[in-house]
Amino acid sequence: MSTLEAPPELHRLSIEEYHRLVECGGWDEGARVELIDGLILDMSPKTPQHENAVSWLLDWLVGHLDHSRYQQRVGAPLTIGSSEPEPDLAIVQRSGPRLQHPSGAVLVIEVALSSKERDLQTKPGLYACAVEEYWVVDLEARGVVVHRDPAGDTYREIATAGSGEELSARSVSLGSLPTHELFAAAFAHPPHAG
Repeated sequence: MSTLEAPPELHRLSIEEYHRLVECGGWDEGARVELIDGLILDMSPKTPQHENAVSWLLDWLVGHLDHSRYQQRVGAPLTIGSSEPEPDLAIVQRSGPRLQHPSGAVLVIEVALSSKERDLQTKPGLYACAVEEYWVVDLEARGVVVHRDPAGDTYREIATAGSGEELSARSVSLGSLPTHELFAAAFAHPPHAG
């Protein structure tokens, strides 16, 4: 299934070709890219709000996850067909299938600001075949778009939890996430020095 429209003369990389490029240093050291449907795409820059939200979510996951069964991953690749996205956060089964990277997840969380279009339009079709539940934390709208019940290349259930609502995963037991605390942390200003 092709998730991205591209001119037919473009060469779509296989996972093997992509890995060879990575292994031989095909990018500058600080380059942030991911493979989506065989195409190498630049990743969006990380804003302070994005990093604050990811840090808060990571702390929340660490405190609620059954670490004997699951592992949390931060900005680490998943190998899904001809794609290797690098979600902000993923929960994978410790015993789950892996090639070079896990080939699926029970929960993926993307924090979206400048990446919102890709996270809401392209990635659901990619994740639906390998991820049980997909959340997009929309910092601009201060809501979490929740994708559940995957079927083929789509999720049959999509809903938004606004700031002030409690959100619980169905794919893994984590307790309730207080969205107001997540958004307060994302937009917190660091204290001024001196």
